[in-house]
Amino acid sequence: MISKTLLEQYFGGIGRALSSRNYRVYWYGHLFSSNGVWIYVISSQWLIFHLTQSPAWLGAIGFAYLAPLFFIGPIAGAIADRFGQRRTAIVALVIGILLAATIAGVIYFATLTPTLMLVFTIIQGIFFAFDFPSRQALIPQMVKRSDISAAIGMNTTTYNTSSFTGPIIGGSLLAFGNSAADPTAGAALGYATFAFANCFMLVGVSRVNVKPMPSKNLEGVSLVLGVLKDLKSGIKYVSQSRYLLLLMGLSLFFAFCLRSYQNLMAGFAESLFSLDEQGLGNLFAAKGVGALLVALFFARRGRTHGLTKVCTYGAAMGGVTIILFVFSTYWPQVLLISAVLGGVVVATDLAIMTLIQNVVADEYRARVISIALAISVGIPAIGSLAIGFLAEYIGLQFAMSLSGIIVLIAALFIGAKILNNASGIESTTPGTDEVK
Repeated sequence: MISKTLLEQYFGGIGRALSSRNYRVYWYGHLFSSNGVWIYVISSQWLIFHLTQSPAWLGAIGFAYLAPLFFIGPIAGAIADRFGQRRTAIVALVIGILLAATIAGVIYFATLTPTLMLVFTIIQGIFFAFDFPSRQALIPQMVKRSDISAAIGMNTTTYNTSSFTGPIIGGSLLAFGNSAADPTAGAALGYATFAFANCFMLVGVSRVNVKPMPSKNLEGVSLVLGVLKDLKSGIKYVSQSRYLLLLMGLSLFFAFCLRSYQNLMAGFAESLFSLDEQGLGNLFAAKGVGALLVALFFARRGRTHGLTKVCTYGAAMGGVTIILFVFSTYWPQVLLISAVLGGVVVATDLAIMTLIQNVVADEYRARVISIALAISVGIPAIGSLAIGFLAEYIGLQFAMSLSGIIVLIAALFIGAKILNNASGIESTTPGTDEVK
């Protein structure tokens, strides 16, 4: 068995994270689940665009899955803080697995309509809103505080490795299934694989052995009132922290204007680049290569110093890169820019989330993380819906270009304030929120 010392010596931050037994158990499940997520993404995007040929419907499906995280994610975080992040994640995972398997069956028997797919996706999104923040809040309980950056980097590395391998697998499943008489059989196979992959995440979370959070005193307080009280205190905590407001403000613009492009990839592939399902998979995979390389770098780096510069310059670079992406026509150039864009998105998101985890107090962690994820993961759903509808009138190229300009301006103004407070935001001592 490889010792902790060897892991840390040769793999830096990655080794420090994996030296924790709890994190290793969690990571095994995360590895399979992340591939499943990307298989689901490419399957759902291909299916809805195949059924409707509409960018608006494409944006609507992306909105349906991620919007619940924005609207009920903070409530889910309050519930997780009250009843335990591990328990909340397990329940949400079980229901999500059963639902994905059900959708696969409905697709296979050719009874799925765009409206029914929208309803199913909303329900999926609701349980994702409980599962994802709960699992993220578990990470600081599995590693030492000094290794939080390394663990988040490792999580991101795994997810973005999957953003390369998952679309390739998903595109192959679509091509294999669609070679049959039913052109949607590949999507059914993709949903079934998504359900199966999440079973590994369920096992991983179930086997994590973390110290239970102190139970809250429920005497004389109803469940609803208790959760709402916790939610209110979490929002108040964020509103009184200038550091969190700055980081979440930049994340808001970046998520709405830039991260939303991922939910519109099927539209780019077919409308701009004339690609089939395998080409769509390659486009996702190119993005995944860039994301993987950047995530590996930050996981190996494993420290918070300098991350304020990363999130500021990354957001600005993202605004420029998305404009280059939508106006490119040469296929190798498209793939290269897609890889750069994938790397920029990961660098910015990872830096912001690590800094948020760094400054938040433990007793508010799940609530704050759920709010942060509501922005970084939920807001792109609203962005893709808005950009999708705007694209119906001015086209995908100009709609995304406008988004790139907005995020560039936001990065210049909010980023300057983040850089002015870099020493406090990057401090290893939480709770010191003095602003220059």
